[in-house]
Amino acid sequence: MKHVRKNSVRAAAGVLVFAACAIFAGCVTSSHVRGIEPSVRPLQRTAYVVLGEAEARSSNFTLLWFFTVTPLPDIDRAVSVAVTAKGGDELIDVRWWLERQYWILGTVNVVHIKGKVIRYTGVSR
Repeated sequence: MKHVRKNSVRAAAGVLVFAACAIFAGCVTSSHVRGIEPSVRPLQRTAYVVLGEAEARSSNFTLLWFFTVTPLPDIDRAVSVAVTAKGGDELIDVRWWLERQYWILGTVNVVHIKGKVIRYTGVSR
């Protein structure tokens, strides 16, 4: 009878440890710089005003590391959000990087964009 009790205590302790690990499990994150560019697209004019720095991101979730649940990260969408946030025309001095978060149920991929938002002034080239 004592042997059965020891096994059940060990099993309960194992289940408790597993549950604690599952509940308190965070994620493992990796981040990789992908590029630094002078501008996203060729500048339309040489005269512009810098409105400030903006940052945006686009992400997706992959269930069980194979099944894409949300649309893939879109760099163009992130650039558009960053430019729109400051009410500008273009993004210069652009830095972008990819962040990947590994969770128990899957992976989150995030594309980060950061740069200076400009608004064109004056006459076109």
